[in-house]
Amino acid sequence: MTKNPESFSEELLAWLLQDSNSAEFSTETGANSINSGNQAQVEPLASSQANPAVNYESNSPELADLDPLDSEGIDFALTNSSEVPAFSPHSGSQSLKPGEILTVQDRFHALLKRRLQTEIQRHPPLFPWESEVYAYEPDQVDSTVVGQVPRRLWAAQLRNLSVPVALPEAVLAQLLDQCQDLLQTSLREGAKLVRAVETLFPGHTQTLNDLAGMVLVSPARSGTLDAQMGSSLLETSTKFPDSYEAATPKQQMALSLLAAREILSSLTLSISASQSCLERQWLTAAGLLTLEIRYQPQAEPRLRVQGRLPSGGSLKLQGRSTQSTASRSRPGCISVEVFDPQPNQTYPLTVEFYDQEQEPLVFVIQPLSD
Repeated sequence: MTKNPESFSEELLAWLLQDSNSAEFSTETGANSINSGNQAQVEPLASSQANPAVNYESNSPELADLDPLDSEGIDFALTNSSEVPAFSPHSGSQSLKPGEILTVQDRFHALLKRRLQTEIQRHPPLFPWESEVYAYEPDQVDSTVVGQVPRRLWAAQLRNLSVPVALPEAVLAQLLDQCQDLLQTSLREGAKLVRAVETLFPGHTQTLNDLAGMVLVSPARSGTLDAQMGSSLLETSTKFPDSYEAATPKQQMALSLLAAREILSSLTLSISASQSCLERQWLTAAGLLTLEIRYQPQAEPRLRVQGRLPSGGSLKLQGRSTQSTASRSRPGCISVEVFDPQPNQTYPLTVEFYDQEQEPLVFVIQPLSD
């Protein structure tokens, strides 16, 4: 059943001006009368029988419960009744000037917006599964944890590095990212170490260069860096503290360089004719990954990798102009190989697990000439 547009407009305006007790008032011409002093009487809308008028006085107790928005609408009607000609959809004879129409429209839109905001605050909308309003706690995302997610699958191996003091997981994850980027560069080992660590200690490149020289000649699990070689940069013969957080900045640099050296060593698989078979294991969150590399330099030279995956995944061995890829959907063994490998070249080996939202792990294989 279609509703009369004029009646709908009257009800909408009445709703905008209703009081906190949800009484409805009419805005028809002749329905409003202004009494002496501060009194105003408004007859109910859409009622076939007249109800007693409601008086609004400045000292009336009813004003204490009146919605501020309602009183604003009433004030607007009182103050503008003499300025704007009364208009009724039933009269059809009285019209407003263009400027007056715009003023009324702007005021109406402002009232409508504020009324809707008030109603939403009083009665907030509910989700379909809610029966009452709940005060939900805001979601808090730990940016540190988010940054560690891409490397969490491979982090188990990093906890077993041969360093004097365990490093925080966030530091190890960042070092792993940097080492992955540096694996295939032609930089010397010392330069790789500095590049891997300098993002953790910006502005200390020279100190890192000096420490990297000591790290390259120091035993991995010694309690001190070689005190005989430039140890003025560190406290001479001072052992590392029990935790990374308790270390001095220079000790943290040294520990980070030691960890970077271990990571680069674990990801680099060097093989030669005299040592034509090499096995490497990497502990992951899914289980133990085992790689067996075989190098055949004579009679159809080839480089072959067999992997035992703890989860469904894939191996990809990149050659100079070709690549070999193998995958399986369940845990088990797969193999890849490339032909005619050249000595002293690097061949990336990418390991990826399925059903894991993780970055793949990349090794480099280096066939060496004897």
